[in-house]
Amino acid sequence: MMNICRQKRTGWRSRCGRRSVFGVDPSHTRQASIFGIIACGLFFIASPSVFSQKEEGAEYPVKLAFLYNFTKFIEWPPDSYHAPGAPLLMCIVGHDPFSRILESDLGTRNVGGHPVEVRTLKPNDKLSVCQIVFLPAAEKQQAERIVKGLKGSSTLTVGESDGFAEMGGIINLTIEANKVHFEVNRLAAERAGLKISSRLLSIAKIVHEPDQTRQN
Repeated sequence: MMNICRQKRTGWRSRCGRRSVFGVDPSHTRQASIFGIIACGLFFIASPSVFSQKEEGAEYPVKLAFLYNFTKFIEWPPDSYHAPGAPLLMCIVGHDPFSRILESDLGTRNVGGHPVEVRTLKPNDKLSVCQIVFLPAAEKQQAERIVKGLKGSSTLTVGESDGFAEMGGIINLTIEANKVHFEVNRLAAERAGLKISSRLLSIAKIVHEPDQTRQN
């Protein structure tokens, strides 16, 4: 696995001026600024096997950081915002597995002139107002219905369940050998009018929907 923050030989202090999130106690991880993680080069420089989440409690801080970083490599259609300075809505559906502290920290960020706003919504809420919809594993039974309901919108759907991208979700976060990876359904992204950077696609696992596979 590639180490994003190279550690000095004298200890765990990283070149970024912070302790590496994976070199500290998990309780410290939960309280650390997510943007300290990002500043240490969270984004996937060369390998999809970028981040280990061996420490208990590290998985969801890493996944939340991935969600934020995706916004820097995905372009939404201009009409996906109701106003030029409208917030980028990152909506968590159902059970929210993320730290409130990290979500609050995320809310201080800005993407392309749009302040980031994290909301927790119910599965039956109007989700098409969101730029990003994250479907936790706890909402797996609702995922297919929600993904189908969002067709025709410019919403980036992100899940963490087996088969999420194949059923029409756009990005699926996976764990393999204690490392966070991600899958991308390019057809679903195109349907949503989302432009995904080639840099992001080059390190993703590209998946296809069953009908698309049969056509190929």
